[in-house]
Amino acid sequence: MPNTFTNAIFNGTALKRIVVTVAVLALTLTTVTISSLALFTDSETVPNNAFSAGTLDLTASPATAALSMPAMNPGDQITGVITVGNAGSIALRYAMPSTTTEDTFAGALVMTVKSGVATCDDANFAVSGTVLYSGPLGTNAPPTAVFGSNAQGVQGGERSLTPGSTEDLCVNVTLPLTATNASQGLTTSASFTFDGEQIANNP
Repeated sequence: MPNTFTNAIFNGTALKRIVVTVAVLALTLTTVTISSLALFTDSETVPNNAFSAGTLDLTASPATAALSMPAMNPGDQITGVITVGNAGSIALRYAMPSTTTEDTFAGALVMTVKSGVATCDDANFAVSGTVLYSGPLGTNAPPTAVFGSNAQGVQGGERSLTPGSTEDLCVNVTLPLTATNASQGLTTSASFTFDGEQIANNP
């Protein structure tokens, strides 16, 4: 009997030790968990990251009737200036198609477009400058491509302008002495269009 009692005490003591040990371990884990939440942190902000879109603004002047001559005779000519500009904030290139109201008389008229002409008038048109186009005044449909193309990307012949720049196109229209009676009494009107597009990222 004494031995049995003693064994019971030992067993009980051992049980208490196990419980105490578990309790201490649980307390230790709690402490570790609390400590892991107490980290040093910092944060910085970089503000005012601003963006704005560029503008493409192609201009042409005069706004209407750069050239006008009634009752033309074979051998007559008329010369005038069209100023094309870039009023936007990005570089552009532009093309020039010509659309006429009819094809017979327009086909008989010869239009020559030049850049870099020192004095753009009938008397001095041929003296200086670079020819960009020489051919019929235009066609009704489709328009005549005077230079360049309004298709996206470089097509060849387009003119380029940096922001804030302009260039003068000297335009001469002649009814040659070789014109036939088929042109008598006919009237035509030409619309010159200037189509611009951005240069950057547009090969």
